[in-house]
Amino acid sequence: MAPLSLYSITIPPFLKQLRMLLAILEKGKAHSAGNEAKILESRLIEDMRPLVFQIQRASDSAKGVAVRVGKVEPESWPDNEETFPELEVRLKKTIAFLEKVDPKSMDGMEDQEVVMQTGSGERRFSATDYVLSYAIPNFYFHSVTAYGLLRKEGVPVGKKDFLGWV
Repeated sequence: MAPLSLYSITIPPFLKQLRMLLAILEKGKAHSAGNEAKILESRLIEDMRPLVFQIQRASDSAKGVAVRVGKVEPESWPDNEETFPELEVRLKKTIAFLEKVDPKSMDGMEDQEVVMQTGSGERRFSATDYVLSYAIPNFYFHSVTAYGLLRKEGVPVGKKDFLGWV
């Protein structure tokens, strides 16, 4: 068995999860019955960002690994999605972006410095720490929040949907 690589613990699982998000968004669209805005603007609590934001951040988190660790040329995408079809396009673009990442591009990058600009200032990580302590948790935070928002709105999704087993 080959040792785990930064690529193998990020890009393939991210692709699987992005495809899951596509599938549950399709169920959300079907469930919305003409009232898309209610689901797309859904929040767990008032000061939280809505479903649209959660999908955008999952997309950006996955792209960030490809750019910061895999050295893929960045692509800037505006956060202007407002409908289910637009979110589906965003997820499909993200999947296509990640599918271009060379599995070998992250080899030997474990100790490479990753610098991020955040709202609270600059953050520095080794690539391994960035992947394990920021990128993966952040990606799954936004993915599970999107799933939870759809569940909250009555969309018929369950754990098997989240795991991609349906």
